Amino acid sequence: MRKISKNRIWEIDMARGILVILMIILHILFNLEYFYGIPVNYSYGIINVLRNICATFFIIISGISTFFSRSSIKRGLMVFSVAIIITLGTYIFNSEEYIVFGILHMISICMLISPVLKKLSKHWLFVLLVALILISIVISDIQVKNNYLFMFGLRNKNFNSLDYYPLLPWSLFFVAGILLGKTIYRDKKSIFSFQVKDNLINLIGRHSLLVYVVHQPVILAIMFLFSNFQK
Repeated sequence: MRKISKNRIWEIDMARGILVILMIILHILFNLEYFYGIPVNYSYGIINVLRNICATFFIIISGISTFFSRSSIKRGLMVFSVAIIITLGTYIFNSEEYIVFGILHMISICMLISPVLKKLSKHWLFVLLVALILISIVISDIQVKNNYLFMFGLRNKNFNSLDYYPLLPWSLFFVAGILLGKTIYRDKKSIFSFQVKDNLINLIGRHSLLVYVVHQPVILAIMFLFSNFQK
């Protein structure tokens, strides 16, 4: 593998890589239940807790990484384009149950507004974080007749999305990531006094978007071949 760039923060790449690997495992479990009818209880119990923890840390890491980025708009548009492609792909597969507003949709919008967020001081970012928490608590009890504001977490029982991460409350973790970046990584360098050699996990972390795009088709193809081989 190539030598790791001195400008990269290895622990961020490693954390993202670990989270992507966990995401792949979770998607394998989802596929087993959704496509093959194996009752793994994906949406309940320990698996549901684990996927929410993974999503939370993935969004926080995205916020920290965006704090480092000099091309947040470009990256945001790229992620949003991938999110739209995923929406179209899942809609073509099943027009009644597809990804309307998933984690990539949410992160891409946060990235697009991040130039404004990065200009805020740590004090105002903290105020914004508290405000997002309070607003999220308030709107959780609001009943709506339509789903026009689904991206903000306001939806009724008729709304359905295979992957759903509305801006409220999930964007607060992105803001928390930027705040952590300004606090812990204000010098924009590793907080550790040692360097870790380049490895597969860090490589996955550096190319997380590409892995996110290709992993499901690859997994489904392997599972399809394996299930037919078993027959």
